[in-house]
Amino acid sequence: MKNHLAKFFILAILLISVSSCKKLVDTFFAGETVALSPFTMTVPAILFADSTQEINAGSFTTYINVDSTIRANTNGLFGIKDVSTITVKQITISVTNADEANNLSSFKSFRITISSNNNTTVSDMLDVNIPAYVTTTYTESPSNPTNIVGYMQGNTINNSIYGAARSTTTKSLNVVAVITLFAK
Repeated sequence: MKNHLAKFFILAILLISVSSCKKLVDTFFAGETVALSPFTMTVPAILFADSTQEINAGSFTTYINVDSTIRANTNGLFGIKDVSTITVKQITISVTNADEANNLSSFKSFRITISSNNNTTVSDMLDVNIPAYVTTTYTESPSNPTNIVGYMQGNTINNSIYGAARSTTTKSLNVVAVITLFAK
């Protein structure tokens, strides 16, 4: 009985010391890492390479209600307004059909921008410089990731991909990117 009473008092003191539900969540929830579905694209043969020129490699729009997804997974207790940050934790880029002359080292850099119907200001979500020695796979964790939670409060997410080529290739490359987000 004393053990249960002690646990009750400790919990009561803890709850009193935390003034709001959001602070309570921050105290007990260290954050969640979520790997997005792999993004696959075919990059046509690069016939001209100029590492000083960035080209637009395409755009895509995702229709998602993050608030509804959070509510569904928390029995309606929390929503997107309870999330303070969403950042890119890591990205892994792979070329699945690489060979000695056609591989990831052909790319100097790429970046992904983000905007949404909630925040129309275009911002870099991710900016990666690929080392010249990388051949098939490269993983990077951004040192100063952009907080994209304000964009996720919308339900139409717009992304554009830009890249710069270091060298030419003789064939199309199958590129797979896996982006891991961190939310708190």
